[in-house]
Amino acid sequence: MARMLVLFALLWDCTTSLLGAENTAHYRPPHPFAKIWARTIGFSFVGAAGLLISYTLIFSRHRLQETSSKWMLFTGICVLPTPVMFLSTAVGLEQSKNVEFCMSCHVMKPFTDDLKDPASKTLAALHYKNRYIQREHCYRCHTDYGILGTMEAKMAGLGHVWKAGTGSYKLPIKMSKRYNFAICLDCHAESAKFDKEAAHDGVVKETAAGKGNCLDCHDSPHPPPATRAKE
Repeated sequence: MARMLVLFALLWDCTTSLLGAENTAHYRPPHPFAKIWARTIGFSFVGAAGLLISYTLIFSRHRLQETSSKWMLFTGICVLPTPVMFLSTAVGLEQSKNVEFCMSCHVMKPFTDDLKDPASKTLAALHYKNRYIQREHCYRCHTDYGILGTMEAKMAGLGHVWKAGTGSYKLPIKMSKRYNFAICLDCHAESAKFDKEAAHDGVVKETAAGKGNCLDCHDSPHPPPATRAKE
C-alpha cells in the first residue's frame, strides 16, 4: 500500500503541475490550440500512467516478477510522466512572459503600477496604453531576440524568482547591465510613425551598432527610484 501511495503521489505531482500552469488566474497562452494540445496530451499520459500502475499493482500483483509487469510499471512510473513534466514546464515558461507574472513579485509593483497608469509619461506606460506592443509587454522590451536572447532571459528570470523568494534583491532595483536599445528597433525600425520623424535619420544604423541611446531624446522607461513609493 505504501508503495502505491508513493507512485500515485508522483503522478499527482505531474497532474498538479499541469493544472497549476494552466489554471493560473491570469494565464493566457499565445494560441488557444497550444492550450488544448498541452492539456489533452498531458492528461492522456497521466491517465494512461495511472491505469498501468493500478493494473500492475492491483490486478497483476502476483506477477510482479514477470518481465511484462515490470515493463508496464516502468512505463507508468518513468516513461509516461516525463512528457507531462516537459509540457507543464513549457506552459509555465510561456506564462512567465505575461505582465501578470511580473506583478506577482512585490518588488515589481511600482513598475507595473506605473505601466498601467494612464497618466504616466514613462515609455513603458506609453507603450502599454497605446498598445504599441500587443501583449507580453515586459518580456518584449527586456528580451534580446533569437534563441540565445530567450535563453538568457529565462536564466535571468530564474535568478529574479530566487531573489524575490529569498528577499536577497538590492534596492533600488536597477538594470544589471547596459540596456540593448537595438531591441527597440525590432518594432520601430520599419514603423511609418518612426520613419517620418526627421530626428530619427541615422538612428537605426547607430542603434543597431550599439551606439544609440533612445533615452537621449525620450523620457525614462520607468519611474526613477526617488518616485517609487515602495519596492
